[in-house]
Amino acid sequence: MSVIRKLLIQGIRSFDPQNQDIIEFYAPLTIIVGQNGCGKTTIIECLKYITTGELPPNSKGGAFIHDPKLVGETEVKAQVKLRFYNIGQRSMTCVRSMLLTQKKATVTQKTLEGALSFDATPTQDKVSISSRCADLDAMMPEQLGVSKAVLENVIFCHQEESNWPLSEASTLKKRFDEIFAATRYTKALDSIKTIRKNQAVEIRVSRGELKHLEEKKTKSERVQAEYEKSTVSIHKYRERIEGIQQQEALVTSQIEALAGQLQEYMSLQTALEGLQMNLDQKVASYQELEASTNVLDASSEELERMNTEISRQIESQESDMQRNREERDGLQQQIDQVQVKINETLSEIGRLRAAQDSLDTKIAGRTGAITELCVTFEISVDAGGDPEQQAGECALALENLLATTENERKALRQKAEDEERSLQSAIDATQAEIHSFNNAAQVSERQISANQSQIQSLIRKRESMQVDSAQRTALESELANETRQLELVREKDSDDAYQESAKRKRMEQAGVIDEIERLNSEITHNNRQANT
Repeated sequence: MSVIRKLLIQGIRSFDPQNQDIIEFYAPLTIIVGQNGCGKTTIIECLKYITTGELPPNSKGGAFIHDPKLVGETEVKAQVKLRFYNIGQRSMTCVRSMLLTQKKATVTQKTLEGALSFDATPTQDKVSISSRCADLDAMMPEQLGVSKAVLENVIFCHQEESNWPLSEASTLKKRFDEIFAATRYTKALDSIKTIRKNQAVEIRVSRGELKHLEEKKTKSERVQAEYEKSTVSIHKYRERIEGIQQQEALVTSQIEALAGQLQEYMSLQTALEGLQMNLDQKVASYQELEASTNVLDASSEELERMNTEISRQIESQESDMQRNREERDGLQQQIDQVQVKINETLSEIGRLRAAQDSLDTKIAGRTGAITELCVTFEISVDAGGDPEQQAGECALALENLLATTENERKALRQKAEDEERSLQSAIDATQAEIHSFNNAAQVSERQISANQSQIQSLIRKRESMQVDSAQRTALESELANETRQLELVREKDSDDAYQESAKRKRMEQAGVIDEIERLNSEITHNNRQANT
């Protein structure tokens, strides 16, 4: 707690400008007694001036400083010095000085440089702060631990301003707001409304971005599904193409083998025809020989010998004919087998051609699907290139698109987490302000309760007092004044009005809490969507 110790006054009103008058204050109470005009009020005015920097009312034109004409000087220097303990129980000294100059027709008042110093201690040196580099009017209330409004209107209130509780409602409200720091509450409400408005704008923007991201996510999922389906189809087509190519190689080898067999068959058939022609020639030769054969006039031995030779020739020719017949039969069997293989080969060639047509149709369908994907996702591929190359380029472009979409999703998720942290900070600050408002409301409730207790005490005092008519009239007049004061206060802070204000503030608080919960639920929902 801060304590005022000594006050030095020089050149203020009735205080001599040549001498320094020191007033020492004692605890717990200091009573100042003196005749009218001796300077009792001046002490209070000096205390107010040294602590707040405010001059007393009706002191313009140098009325607060000793008149130079009374001392026969053209200049009078005035000084007020206060020594006190601050809220940290450290001794401090504040000095304020003024100069009043008397000219021919006018008087000029000038404020000189002031100073606030921390007195030396066994562990700390003396520190002095000038009014040129610091605001003494703001530092003094901080060191005393009392607001400037309380110093002006309550502690060091001038007697000419002591009736401010009876002033107009607007002026009275302004004074009470300054005393109880209600402006902070109003500023906090404005800040909450501004934050809520900004957060609503950010939420709308975030919802738009979320909708856009959901569309892009749906599009990317569709692309990924089509890409996976196309990849599976391409893999199946490749497997079928490899199988068909293997079958084609096998059929080609079979065709080559059949072509060799057919060539061998043709050569055998040519040889068979040549043998048949030889046989026919020999038969014709035999018949001609038989027709042209004459009976030989020869001995039996010669005939026997000729018969034997002819028999041998006949047997030889018959054996040759039998062998040729067997060869012909064997070649005919081979021809039949080759014809069967040719028929089978032709059937296989027809089946392979049908498979080739089906493959060409599927390849054309795949090319159309690739073209559609390229148009849908704006992918550029070589239109005149190989279908396999087009499929590879399309698959690579889809993979790049998926990677880009994934990076965007991660960036948006990071942005959502940053917005969540900033919103949480704003929520914490709002909750702290709400707690401060609740404390202020409790203080106001205690003040109203104290005012009501004081009213009841005055009523009981009036009922218990036995006074004469003159005293009774004076007391009733005083009571009427107090009643008017009370009515003014009630108009400002009546119980019903306060209850209504408190109810309204609680409703606003509940609205803010509901808004905070709604924002938390939206943030959680956004995080879940980002994770999926």
